[in-house]
Amino acid sequence: MKQAYETALMHYTRGIDRLDGDLVASAFHPGAMCIDYGAEPMTIEDFVTYAIPRLEQAYTATQHRVSNIAIEFDGKKAATCEAYVLAFHVRETDDKPQLHTFNGRYIDRLEYRKGDWKIATRTLRVDWSRVETIDDTMGGEWVQSARDRTDIIYG
Repeated sequence: MKQAYETALMHYTRGIDRLDGDLVASAFHPGAMCIDYGAEPMTIEDFVTYAIPRLEQAYTATQHRVSNIAIEFDGKKAATCEAYVLAFHVRETDDKPQLHTFNGRYIDRLEYRKGDWKIATRTLRVDWSRVETIDDTMGGEWVQSARDRTDIIYG
């Protein structure tokens, strides 16, 4: 079950950073609810159609990292799970790029249905956030990540 939750978290984070709504949704049971994401509670399907275009328009890059995973079983077919999230969002401006940093927690209800452990409800909590100007970047020639299925991870 822990592996299933970690897989769900990785599908969500890769999906959100590569703007892959299908991968994001694959971490959740159909109809799963997303709560406290800044809008009214919505199903995962509505969240994907709401969030992916906004992330693509607002930011040139995002990176979500999860850690401190805790799981408490609620019987044989459900668990309350917590994962810390540290998310970086780069926004281009007329002056200098900005780095928006978000640190918080995903509180997930994981349920076992039809042979799969997936997220049934996700609640987001913020611990802190910060916006700062990116004055300097690391030198060198680097290949930019793609934010779609052309990224190297999709092979």
